[in-house]
Amino acid sequence: MNHLIVTLPFIVFSLIIILLLAYTDPRRRKIFNKTDIKGNAAFVMRPITRKVLSWCLVLPFIPLVMMANYAGILMYCGALTVIGWLVSELPSSLI
Repeated sequence: MNHLIVTLPFIVFSLIIILLLAYTDPRRRKIFNKTDIKGNAAFVMRPITRKVLSWCLVLPFIPLVMMANYAGILMYCGALTVIGWLVSELPSSLI
């Protein structure tokens, strides 16, 4: 249970970053603009900022390795994969 408590903030951190990256994805915005859905898709992020945010998903590995929380590393990798998959399956109108 201790591994989950230590890893949970990193999982929430990755969820926020993945949702932000999905919200500012140019391909999703292009599809969203082609549909009849009226909404605000004006939030744009530069490509370098998107790359930096993507690399921030690797940062939780540093404290997890320093704490020798190898179960937490496996949980984080699994959660990162599942969160990325779920967010990519969301329709553009929900994000």
